[in-house]
Amino acid sequence: MTDYLSLDARRVTDSIAAARADKRTAKAMLKSEKLGNLTTLKERGIQAGILNNFSRAIQDSIDAPATRGQQVNMMSDFGPYIPEVFPIVAAWYPDFPLKDLISVQDMNQDLAYLFFSKLVTGTNKAPTITGQVVETATGMRQINGYYPTGEIMGETIPEEQLEYDAATNELVAMTAYYALNTSGDYLEKFLINVYKDNAIVATLIATTVQNGKVMLVNSANPGVSNGSYMVVESGAIMLASADINNLQATTGVCLNVNYVWNLDYAIQENIPKVKEQVERVEMRAIPRAIGMEWTIFAEALKKSQFSTDIRVENTKRVLDLLYQYQVRYILDTMWTYAAGAPGTITLNMSNNFSLDVQAADLMRQLKQYATQIEIATGRIEGNRLVVGKNLKSFLESLPTTWFKPVATPSGFSSPREIGTFGTFKVYYDPYRADNEAFMTYRGDQWFDAAFYCGIYLPIVPTDTVALGVTVRQSMVSMEAYLFHKKTAVVRLTVNYGA
Repeated sequence: MTDYLSLDARRVTDSIAAARADKRTAKAMLKSEKLGNLTTLKERGIQAGILNNFSRAIQDSIDAPATRGQQVNMMSDFGPYIPEVFPIVAAWYPDFPLKDLISVQDMNQDLAYLFFSKLVTGTNKAPTITGQVVETATGMRQINGYYPTGEIMGETIPEEQLEYDAATNELVAMTAYYALNTSGDYLEKFLINVYKDNAIVATLIATTVQNGKVMLVNSANPGVSNGSYMVVESGAIMLASADINNLQATTGVCLNVNYVWNLDYAIQENIPKVKEQVERVEMRAIPRAIGMEWTIFAEALKKSQFSTDIRVENTKRVLDLLYQYQVRYILDTMWTYAAGAPGTITLNMSNNFSLDVQAADLMRQLKQYATQIEIATGRIEGNRLVVGKNLKSFLESLPTTWFKPVATPSGFSSPREIGTFGTFKVYYDPYRADNEAFMTYRGDQWFDAAFYCGIYLPIVPTDTVALGVTVRQSMVSMEAYLFHKKTAVVRLTVNYGA
């Protein structure tokens, strides 16, 4: 079996080794690690992969064959961008405000596939039916502890599999699994409910084993035996008419049976089994571009008055803007396409309640939706909040025993992490409406997130082109986005109560 954890760890260490072997990326890696922004080996591997991709893209442009390589090397305005752009690329992942809200990964090629493996049941064995998901990395499981055992709970024997024997005055049926097992306390687990037109007309329980038969009596009159039984060897069921409300026909009748069978007699066809199913999800990095124009007059003015190279300055400004567009795209996508059942949070602002009481009531409400996310995903309860102004102002008014703000607040208004409220990391989005918020979750594993972002090429400047008195240039990035678990995002309306 392939050890995917080892492969992933090897890819991380290989990326780090490659980054440290290049002078340009090694300097950026060292700076990132010293700043303390990359706290785990996995994060350092993602940073190394991003830097390696960018360094490779620049090198490919410079080393490109024939005319293109000559053009790039001859352009005097191409060189200055690399020293200016590289620090921005190096800061992209460590400073990315959403890296702990969503799953951010590096990509070593523009097309990648996510593989999700799950195990499903392959055998009908009451109360389990074929195809129930019993092990998965991405959703709910349906585990039934009786499945791998010989215990059958609630096997349905429908009307078409029943017969009435007029000679013996018995209702005849047969269990799906046999021989029966009556050892130990198993006999207590035998139970037959008889239904007529969807209503129970009789319940039979086991008493003793006689001559290879499990003797049954009506639970309403257990002291009287009318000869109903199950055959241990074959699983045959014989129900005396007197024990089943004198039913003498099979129309509208069905049986619901609990029993235990002996696994020693199992054959390949009826051994409980699971099957693996693999889901392949495509992640394709697509280009995003934004152009910048300026006049040669503006360039001359800045140089003469401020000794500023407009090319360098504009590169920084536009790349930062492109970075903000990425953040905005992710948050708006999660809000717009959220599929979790929406809810309402009420902040009780009455003076009759202390802040502790108000905070506890807020936590109670949030935990309801956190559990909703856990049930929807089968993974982890909701533990991330993105809030508008109402909830932000309330949380920041709480004592630090409830809300712990981040150590270093952002110096400018943009989506950002603002602190921790109980088990929730809280992010502020200034572009959400005052009364809007949403909840999602994030776990330790890469797949434990609602939204995935794959970074192939963070930001690359194209060559500048001079047209008359105007200079044009574009900035391009390549990322892949996947909103994988839409039910793990719950939109919330935040109201101020009385």
